[in-house]
Amino acid sequence: MIKALKALGPSTPGQVYTWVRTNETVPASDLARSTADGKDTLFEKEIRWARKDLFDKGIVVSPTRGVWALS
Repeated sequence: MIKALKALGPSTPGQVYTWVRTNETVPASDLARSTADGKDTLFEKEIRWARKDLFDKGIVVSPTRGVWALS
């Protein structure tokens, strides 16, 4: 995710998901499996948890709603 935000600059979650899928190795099972509620893929959930951890450490910020950026 850090690589994605370095490459893209401030981005929406969808842009980050696309960049990571295109530029990193993502297990096919993570892309195919849905979360328990069926709303998202396991991959998207893992990216959001990574963002939360990085946000808690002050590495990622949200300058506006729906946008992620490096601090």
